[in-house]
Amino acid sequence: MDCHFRSTVERWAARFRSGDADVTDLPRSGGPVSATTSENIALIESMVMEDKCITVNQLGQSMEISSGAIHTILTTELGYRSICGKWVPHKLSENQRLARLNIVKKLLETYENCDSRRLTEIITGDET
Repeated sequence: MDCHFRSTVERWAARFRSGDADVTDLPRSGGPVSATTSENIALIESMVMEDKCITVNQLGQSMEISSGAIHTILTTELGYRSICGKWVPHKLSENQRLARLNIVKKLLETYENCDSRRLTEIITGDET
């Protein structure tokens, strides 16, 4: 058993033997456990709306939050993706969905009576 681990266990055992059965953590100094607060989310969203080309590092420096926390807020909390150096919402708008639906319907109508190998000539790609 690791020496450090053994001494910690021995300290805990001594505390419990002396009647201290409290297992709750004591208050700690320092910043909040998480930088993902509603205030930070709102501030980051407003900064991105102001400048869609702002980088994670620039946001982190101005807010004094780690780049990992900034990236989590942008992608998980706000649903943004970085496309061509700009932060854009990941979800499609209703107009974008309808436009894609119309394109797919048109493609299906066009190729409905064609040889199936013609479908392999369609070039597709993602937003990046």
